[in-house]
Amino acid sequence: MSTTRTLLIDADDTLWENNIYFEQVITGFIAKLGTLSHPAERVEQLLWETEQRNVKVTGYGSMAFCQSLEEVVRALNAPELEPWIREKQQWIQRHPIELMPGVRETLPRLHAANRLILLTKGRAEEQLAKLARSSLAQYFHAVEVVFEKSVQTYQEIIAKHRLAPSQTWMIGNSPRSDINPAKAAGLGTVFIPYHTTWQHELEEITPDGATLMLENFGQLADHFV
Repeated sequence: MSTTRTLLIDADDTLWENNIYFEQVITGFIAKLGTLSHPAERVEQLLWETEQRNVKVTGYGSMAFCQSLEEVVRALNAPELEPWIREKQQWIQRHPIELMPGVRETLPRLHAANRLILLTKGRAEEQLAKLARSSLAQYFHAVEVVFEKSVQTYQEIIAKHRLAPSQTWMIGNSPRSDINPAKAAGLGTVFIPYHTTWQHELEEITPDGATLMLENFGQLADHFV
């Protein structure tokens, strides 16, 4: 078992911007359906219900998201929006990576002092492509792309990499994915809130165990360097 301190670091909205691109597409999607006399509230609710149902099967990422959009337009008899949806899927997949504040300066310092493992959920090809575009891959000792972040996921990561839970921290912006299940698996946790969070990820941080609350990624250097 490794006694080296290990930091498991989330990717989307922790290392780089992600949710804003989906929000921009949703805004355009609602506007386009509005011109076809579909009320915004109805579209939002239908999309939420569709995503909640589909995510258990399709997982996360632009492809799963756009599949839900296509399902909504079929339900609303608006197939003319399908080419627009496919165009937006390509846009989400290929946009330039915008790093979160403090990441570029802090990650090399964390790498020098700790073992770093990128732990993100989604489709492997999409997440690995973002990592490549970010130029951050050199700072990670390992990369794990998982379908979901559950207590079992963290237990499997602990076993696979022979981690000591007392020396391992999960760092991320989602209470539901990054904080609560990691705490339940016995890991330390660091919560760095993002200015907007997908509704699916909203959850109160459980009171059991301590969670370090930081305002930005750069503050990690004060605790782990």
